[in-house]
Amino acid sequence: MLVLDEDDKRTTLHITCEGCGAASMVFISMGQFGVVSLGLLTDLKQNEARQVFQGEAISSDQVIEAHQFLKQYTGGVEALI
Repeated sequence: MLVLDEDDKRTTLHITCEGCGAASMVFISMGQFGVVSLGLLTDLKQNEARQVFQGEAISSDQVIEAHQFLKQYTGGVEALI
């Protein structure tokens, strides 16, 4: 288990099963009504997940730019990958 990010009300973990090797990103936070958690399967290795979380945050301008691009995009998903 690797703690990727943590503060007073939330923790982000990368967990890998020792038996099968499946990896998950787990998000745990303290909400108004108690603890909330969300787990997502991932193909990221622990070192890759660490790099993502240590990288620069996405700016609001980048989000708007991506939205505008996708709004006008008419191709298939395959071409985006």
